[in-house]
Parts: sequence; C-alpha cells; structure tokens
Amino acid sequence: MFSKNKIRLEYLRNLWGREIAKYRDFDLISSYLNLQKLKDEKFFVDDKTRSDLDLNDLFVKLDRNISCIGQQYLYYILHKYESDETLLKKRFSKYLLLQREKDLREKIQLQLFGMSDVSSNFVAYLVLSSDIPNSKYYRLFYLCSILSFVLVLLSFYNGTFVIFALAALINNIILNKIFSKKIYNYFTGFSSLNSLINSALSLSKIKNNVDLEELGLLNQKSVLLKSLKRKLGYFVIDKENLNDLAIVAIEYLNMFLLFDIIAYYRSVDTLLENQQDIKEVFDSVASLDSSISIASYLEEIEEYCNPHFNNSNTILFKDLRHPLIDDAIPNTVAKELNSVLITGSNMAGKTTFIKTVGVNFILSQTMYFSLSKMFSVPKLIVKSSIRRNENLEEGKSYFFVEIEALNEFIKLSDSENNYLFLIDEIFRGTNTIERLASSTAVLKYLNHKNLVFVTTHDIELQDLLGESFNMFHFSERVENNKFYFDYKIQEGACSSGNAIKLLDIMNYPDSVVEESNYLAVKLLKNKKRS
Repeated sequence: MFSKNKIRLEYLRNLWGREIAKYRDFDLISSYLNLQKLKDEKFFVDDKTRSDLDLNDLFVKLDRNISCIGQQYLYYILHKYESDETLLKKRFSKYLLLQREKDLREKIQLQLFGMSDVSSNFVAYLVLSSDIPNSKYYRLFYLCSILSFVLVLLSFYNGTFVIFALAALINNIILNKIFSKKIYNYFTGFSSLNSLINSALSLSKIKNNVDLEELGLLNQKSVLLKSLKRKLGYFVIDKENLNDLAIVAIEYLNMFLLFDIIAYYRSVDTLLENQQDIKEVFDSVASLDSSISIASYLEEIEEYCNPHFNNSNTILFKDLRHPLIDDAIPNTVAKELNSVLITGSNMAGKTTFIKTVGVNFILSQTMYFSLSKMFSVPKLIVKSSIRRNENLEEGKSYFFVEIEALNEFIKLSDSENNYLFLIDEIFRGTNTIERLASSTAVLKYLNHKNLVFVTTHDIELQDLLGESFNMFHFSERVENNKFYFDYKIQEGACSSGNAIKLLDIMNYPDSVVEESNYLAVKLLKNKKRS
C-alpha cells in the first residue's frame, strides 16, 4: 500500500498545475448535469450555447479530476448559473485553500483513486433518479431461486426431478435476461457504491486544521455510511479483487439463482430511504475532487480576477482573454457598455471576441473568476447564435435556422430573466435590403430589456443602430505592403476598409484594382446622396 501511494503521489505532483490528456466520454460525464437540468433547465447553459462557446473544450482544460464523479460534478458546476454570490465566494475560497494546502490536498486525492473506474459514472443515476426500477413482487425471485436450488438437489436423489430442475433453471435464465436489461444502468451504479462508500469513509477520517465543509459532512455521515455498507452487503463486494474462479462462480449464481436481481431489488428500498443522504455524500466527495481540479487550473494560468457584479446593466473589463487560446491577445473596454455592434473583416477577431465575453460571463457566474485584470458585469444568462449548420435533411437554410434561433431569443427577451445575447453575422443568408431592415428591428427589440453583442459586415447598421448600441470594430493592419491582424478591438464605427488595398497587395490585375476603387467611390457618393 505504501509503495502504491508513493507512486500515486508522484503522479499527482507531476500533473499539478497541468492539463491532463486522457479520453473523456461526454455522454457519461454530462449525465449528472442532465439529471439536474430536469428540475429547472432555465438556470443552466443550454446545449446550443455550450456548443457555440466550446465549453466541452474548456472543460478539458479544467478537468484534472481523479474520480469520475468529480468530472461529473465539475461539468455540472461549469454549466449552472449560481445567483448566490455568497456561495460563489465560498466556492472560490475553497479553491484557494486547496491550492495552498498541499498536504491536505494530496491526502484527499489519494482517497479518490477508487472512484476512477468508468463504472463510477453510474452512481449519479442512483442519487438523482426518482424512478428507479422497483417491484413489490420481487420476493417471487426468492421463490424461483430457492425452488431451482431444491430441485437440483433432489435430482441427485431421484432422476425424475432432473426435468423439473432443468425447467426451473431455464426459467431463471429467462428471468435474468429480461430483468437484467431493465436494471442494468442502476445495477452498475449499485456495484460502484462500494467505491463511493469506501472513499467517503476514508475521507471522513482525514485530520486537518482547516474548516473544509465537505470533510465535516462526511465525518457526520460516517455512522450512516458504515450502516449502508452492511445493508447493501452483496453489492459492495469489490469484485475486481476476486480471483477468476470466484468471478465465474458468481456469474453462474447470477444466471441460475438470480443473485444479482434479488440483491438489486432488496437494496432499492434501502437506497430510496437514504437517497438524500447518499446524494449529500456524493456531492461532498465530488466537490472535493472538482475543487482540487479548479485549484490546479488556477495554479497554471497567469492572470485572473474575481468578477464584480453590478446593478447598472453595463459591462466593463480590462485585459480580457479567451481561455482556449494560447497567448491570447487581451482586450480592454475603457467605458461602460450596454449592447454592442461589432464590425470588421473576416478573421479579424469579431467572433472570437464575443465568445471571449460569453465564456468569461459563464465562468464568473459558475466559478467566480474570469481571465482578466478586471471584470464588472451584471448577472445575465448567456444565449448564443454563432454556429449555424445547414440541415439538409430537413431542408433548412442557414437563414431559416437563424430565424428560428432569434425568434427564440425574442420570446426569452419578454421573460423576467435578463440575458446576454451573442449573435454572429446576423441574418447573413438573405439579401442586403431585407437583412438590414430585419436586423435593425430584431436588435432594437432584443435591446429593450437585455444586452446584445452582435457582429456584422453591414456597416450600414452602425447608422441604423447608433442611438441604442455601442459601436466597435476590428480591422486588419496594412504596413509596408503587408497585412496582418492585431486582434485588438477598436472603439467607434468602422469608417473604411482595406479590402481593395488587399487586392493590390495580393497582385490582382491592375484593371481589377482600379475598377474596384472607381466603383467604391461611386457607390459611396450614391449612398451620401440618398
């Protein structure tokens, strides 16, 4: 045991403050979140926004968990808006404590390795499901098991009973096939309770001089945990440590005598009676692991700050960065913003900027930090329309998909909750006149009660929305016949572009460049006359 712990400690220390490369099954990792969302979905990051803002990739950056339940809890925390700032401050203080208290942190982590097996993901179903399969007739399984056992014994004394014994055993095999399918997910969770109970009991014994709420709760639950371990009996046998002969014997007992099914239905009542306590134990163990994971991430990043939540419905930040971009260019806004219209060239940084704002909004309201030197924002739920995939099967165009998304935003904007809407290249799939008209009307409507960050190539929107939106732009730089992007946001409307200059730099024919310049001047004059 000492040697194993020594190896594990070396592993933990080598990975502290570093991203961990490993396979992650997001269907399993997200199961705890999905079960929680059923209760009140509006206070969670929706699937579209999660995809638009690449939150799965962000999770990979944050995930340094030892246990599977720690992964699930971290994924849950990342996607749940927390309105109670006191709780957020308490959560963040725990990250700093575990970052600072190395010995305590490592003692906790050593007790979490038993929850690293993939089967531990299924414990979440037990602690949150309200419809766990149960049957008031499960005692009939006892009868079938005992009857087949007795008939097998009798067949040794009288060959007449062989036929009856075979019939009883075949009946049990059929029952095992039918009911095993119904309880499979929950059964896997039951078998993993051993690991959770053992880890929780070990954690409850850790002596420390700091006040860590989770350890205190586990200590209070230790008597209950020991009782549950006794009551669950068969289910908390650590089958991984059994030899091959014992495992084969158990498999035959399951097949012919229904051991697993009987144990499952016998244990459901115990589970349901103690489900809330088991959930508290689950959350405490998972919270410790996920908190250490975030502490490791904070150890790695160079700069972050706690958010300031204002009541003025304005946004202000300094050196804001995107967590998924190495050596990200920081951006600063020196004045308080309401809704924002952002223009500029392709690849200049418009989309990345609104993603950066969205991700930091979510981090601030879930983990109480942002990647910036200062971040003052209202508490808003982020909704995005950034990625649009052509749905050929349903025959939907990019434009129609966006109409559906923005219609949903309009419905949300009338609700009691405030939102930050992130919209990339609004209505880009239709003609110019209708695009400008529709964009103006929709954006003004969304701006009534909420904040909007929208990107566009249509510089005409700057005039149409000038009274209600702050104007910013990104642009490419052209110096010494070379162009590049500095990815820095510029305050004010975009007055001119470099597109024709780029044609010249890229050695387009002189006639094309000259005609482009001529037509640009002509169109600009016509615009001014109109």
